[in-house]
Amino acid sequence: MPAALRQTVLAAMLAAASVPALAADYSCEGGLVPSGQTMICSGFEPNWAIRLTCSGGTMSSTFVDAFSGSDIQETPGTVTFSSNDPWTFETSHPVKGTIAATPGGCTDESDAVRDFTITPTAAPGLSGPFFPFCCRIQ
Repeated sequence: MPAALRQTVLAAMLAAASVPALAADYSCEGGLVPSGQTMICSGFEPNWAIRLTCSGGTMSSTFVDAFSGSDIQETPGTVTFSSNDPWTFETSHPVKGTIAATPGGCTDESDAVRDFTITPTAAPGLSGPFFPFCCRIQ
């Protein structure tokens, strides 16, 4: 086998061998959030948000409260998921709802197009009705 062909075959074999390892470390909750990144779902009127952070294959949540008092309060917590795509979740804050993959299908209040839509069913200190809004990954 010529050296150039051998190098191409070897490179392809190495790339294929590393794909399962990358996929296992890449995301939380069945592909919702890549490892080391955060999904931010920001509500408005009143202003609040939920941040879902994937670290080492474990998802955590932070409730961001910008509607009570003069300071923005951030409360870390836990999150559990009971289904994938749409992802049904509940946090310890308690925020509950679903997140759906909607590629290019959610436009936020600043007219930015987002790929995920959250539909909350509960949030601390708020009563329904709740309306869907957008999520972004950072």
